[in-house]
Amino acid sequence: MPETGVRAEASKRVRDAIVGATVRIVAREGVAAVTHRRVAVEADVALSSTTWHFAAKADILEAALRWTAEQEVERIGAIADRLGGTGFDQWAWAEELGDWLLEQLTSERETAVALYRLQVELLGSAGVVELHRGWGERLRAVGERVLEHSPTTTPDLDVRLIVAALDGLRMGVLNSGEQNPEWVRDAVRRQLQALLG
Repeated sequence: MPETGVRAEASKRVRDAIVGATVRIVAREGVAAVTHRRVAVEADVALSSTTWHFAAKADILEAALRWTAEQEVERIGAIADRLGGTGFDQWAWAEELGDWLLEQLTSERETAVALYRLQVELLGSAGVVELHRGWGERLRAVGERVLEHSPTTTPDLDVRLIVAALDGLRMGVLNSGEQNPEWVRDAVRRQLQALLG
């Protein structure tokens, strides 16, 4: 790898470490706890690295939100890729989305908490409006691809409703502090059945 490639890769690793550290801090202690110094300690990088990559706190927070959004789209996209060759199977989708949501509420809970805290903190800021628009468009594109061979006549609207339902379930469990939300699998099945017949 040429030296510029090595440097670029090292820079990316530092940037990723900073973003990951920000997500962890936001999840544990909230957005107010995020400072360049605190992120540097959590990421185990030099303070100058945080200011080099992110001039302002808002830049770090936006990068953390972008990372959480990308993780969500990639995960749902991977499910679509896995189930895509079989045509549309509502029950297979309900199982996969139920598993994903349960992971969001258990093993990936920290990231899900950070996602909501970041959204609230950055609500309405110019860059984040575009981020949300793109995030929604990407989720709808995956959903419309999935529903292409389903009996639905309103795939765009149905995808929006499914995303909103999953989001509401996730936020409700996180806000309640519930630690054993196994019931969400059944809720996802019922929601998909109600929406898609």
